[in-house]
Amino acid sequence: MKRRTFLAAAPLAVPTMTKAEAEQSQILRLFHRHRAILDAARRHVCNATGRGEDAELDLLFYRHSNKIEDEMMSLPSTCAADFAAKVIVETVCGQCGADWETSMIWKEARLLVGVAPSAW
Repeated sequence: MKRRTFLAAAPLAVPTMTKAEAEQSQILRLFHRHRAILDAARRHVCNATGRGEDAELDLLFYRHSNKIEDEMMSLPSTCAADFAAKVIVETVCGQCGADWETSMIWKEARLLVGVAPSAW
C-alpha cells in the first residue's frame, strides 16, 4: 500500500465545534477528541495483519491518542468533570488500575486532597 493511501484513511480532520463543546474545558475537549479517535480505531478495518496491523493502528490512531493523553494529564483539572475524564483515560475506561505511586492521576488526586503518598 502506498503511504499516501495509508495516510488518507487517518481520522485527523477536526470537525467544527458546537457552542457547548467550545464552552467545555480544555481537558474535556481533549477527552472527546481522544474518544473519537479510539472509536474510529475500533471501526477501522486494517489492510495489514500481525505486526503490520499494529503498526497501521499505531500510525493512524494510537500515536495521536497517546499525544492527547499526555496533554490531558499535563493540565490541571479545573472541575470534577476534568478529573473524571482523566480517570477514564488513565484507567482505560476502568479496565486497568493506575499505579498509586507513579500515576499522574493519583498524584493529582493526592494534591487535590492534600495527602502525601506515604500517608496511605
